[in-house]
Amino acid sequence: MKPLDFLVIGAQKCATTALFEYLRGHPEVKMPLEKEVPFFSGDDYDDSAWRSFSSHHFNDEDDLLWGKASPQYLCDKHAPERIKALMPKVKLIAILRDPIERSWSHYQMGRRRETECRDFDTAVNELLQTSSLKKAAELPVPTHAMGHEPEGEFYLSWSEYGRLLQRYTQLFDSSQILVLYTEDLKRDPAGTLDKVLEFIGLDAGYRPQQLGEVIHRGGGSNRVPHKLRVWLRERSFIYRLWQWVPDDKQGRLRFLYEQWNVRKEDAPVRRMSIETESRLQQHFAKDLEMLSELSGQSPPWIERFIPS
Repeated sequence: MKPLDFLVIGAQKCATTALFEYLRGHPEVKMPLEKEVPFFSGDDYDDSAWRSFSSHHFNDEDDLLWGKASPQYLCDKHAPERIKALMPKVKLIAILRDPIERSWSHYQMGRRRETECRDFDTAVNELLQTSSLKKAAELPVPTHAMGHEPEGEFYLSWSEYGRLLQRYTQLFDSSQILVLYTEDLKRDPAGTLDKVLEFIGLDAGYRPQQLGEVIHRGGGSNRVPHKLRVWLRERSFIYRLWQWVPDDKQGRLRFLYEQWNVRKEDAPVRRMSIETESRLQQHFAKDLEMLSELSGQSPPWIERFIPS
């Protein structure tokens, strides 16, 4: 039974979609048509379950490198142990972004999905409460099995990269973990992609057609309102037609739809009070010290949080 060769574990809203699309087109790589195909998110992750999953999504193409991208795995407290138990030699890729910018982008997605009604300052004030921080660190990751679930409790906790990555460094050798930064992928897409290729055992130099493009940019609103999407999902005749589409094709169509549905031109300028930004800088500073120690490198935005 062939295991995964590499796994992009996150973080969410940090260009995991770009990495997925870049790698998916490589002639020596096989990845599912849909990015976020769950496997290690539930209790059914044994050899038999993987055999069924891989046969469906990888077509038993053993001569290729198998990879998957699931940004929820970085923030799922059970995922590291499940991955280690079944695939102890897998290579793990984490791509990270300025935690304040990631938190804002996550919040804005909630506004777009109509699951968030607070302004950002109010949300941050509530989330920085000690009880809220502890609760968010223990909550299960939403599955969105029946549509978009609120993620308002996770805006900050999923940006605590040091805490989240530590779960993996405690189980996997450092040679199995590659930490990248969204800013580096934007500034030097070719060089950053080469680093990924060499990490997973491929030659540098592969250049996908869309290299350097922002594959999935956030926006301020959806083309199709969420309420209309729910209404359409509840129409039985549409549901029956949808069931004729193969599962893997459904996933790819959902992925393409999500990209199309976001209005890119009206993404709002990030707005927060000076006090809120200062509190977030203080909150993330200690965690980023941990991240620097775990990864052996300082992120490109470290001075925003820990002035030299």
